[in-house]
Amino acid sequence: MRVPAGLAEAIKATSARIGANPLDLATAMSYETGGTFDPWKAGPTTQWGQHRGLIQWGEPQRQKYGVSQATPVADQVAAAGRYLQDAGFKPGMGLADLYSAINAGRVGRYNASDAKNGGAPGTVLDKVNNQMAGHRAKAGQLLGGLGEAYAQPAAQGQAPQAGTALAEALPGVTLPTFTPSPIAAVIAPAAPAQAVVEPLRRQQAEAENQARRRALLSIASAF
Repeated sequence: MRVPAGLAEAIKATSARIGANPLDLATAMSYETGGTFDPWKAGPTTQWGQHRGLIQWGEPQRQKYGVSQATPVADQVAAAGRYLQDAGFKPGMGLADLYSAINAGRVGRYNASDAKNGGAPGTVLDKVNNQMAGHRAKAGQLLGGLGEAYAQPAAQGQAPQAGTALAEALPGVTLPTFTPSPIAAVIAPAAPAQAVVEPLRRQQAEAENQARRRALLSIASAF
């Protein structure tokens, strides 16, 4: 089966909205669909009925989140994002919590197993640590080959202060701050991904330094 058009873009958009690494979300979807990314992939039948789709929705969950065979793939991915948030997923959480939400209904249930319901043997952590390597590679291919180098949403917090000799020479002056543009949160980096990330980090640092210098010189010229 061919990967549905627009799936990669939908995964990136939903990941940015919920604060997930798109590689994690794509990995989980590859695993849940047996590497096919089939948006109506049939799975086991459990107490939740016939499981289907990118995160193997049960029938009550499909009804709650408005997912059917006719649902456009972008809408199904967006619905998966809402499901993950309802299951406790927070920005910055990793694959273990993301998959716990999908496989066990809530984040943090790392030792839960759905083997008795027709799922693969092993706990959530067993699957994340031992069964997903090939699916992570598929996820990287789907997302354009950058893999781990995809940027995370910007973290909320204090922006870096301009700490230069010029700043110290201007007591009482409030200097501008600069919020760095997000650079990839690298999780167990593969060599090709690291080769992409490092130049981006250097470019970002240089751009921020240039912006600080321009602002400081502008302030100094006013004295």
